[in-house]
Amino acid sequence: MSTRGAVQVAPPAADSPGMRHLPRSGPSDAFVPVDSWEAVRRPPRHSDEALTGTARAWLRRLPAGRRPLALCMQFPRVANRIAWHWHDPVQAHAVLEDLLHDRRGGRAGFPAPVLQELRRLRDFRDRVSDQDAPSGTLELLRRWWPRH
Repeated sequence: MSTRGAVQVAPPAADSPGMRHLPRSGPSDAFVPVDSWEAVRRPPRHSDEALTGTARAWLRRLPAGRRPLALCMQFPRVANRIAWHWHDPVQAHAVLEDLLHDRRGGRAGFPAPVLQELRRLRDFRDRVSDQDAPSGTLELLRRWWPRH
């Protein structure tokens, strides 16, 4: 592997010249040592330090009891990420699950109040997604052709 700046770049696969543009994955990527996460993490941005307009609008749309205020004050970068993916139930669930489960190993984790807010958000998102999804073909037809 060669190093460009602080990020390690894998050499292109010799046996698949048409696949060099695709990211490499496999068993070697399954666990990344704790020390190397700093090299993989994107550089900090100014928007990491405060809530974006998207996140503020997302907060206003949430019911008052579901607003993650501790998360927004302590980890605005994380709140911005959740807000950005909230419109897509699959992505929102994946982001929340990723935040709730330590993949890196040896992490301190979130403070208890923030963790509780993340769990409440995940449960709320899952419940809203279930309510929005049609229960079957008949329900879908009723939505498309309502009675007058």
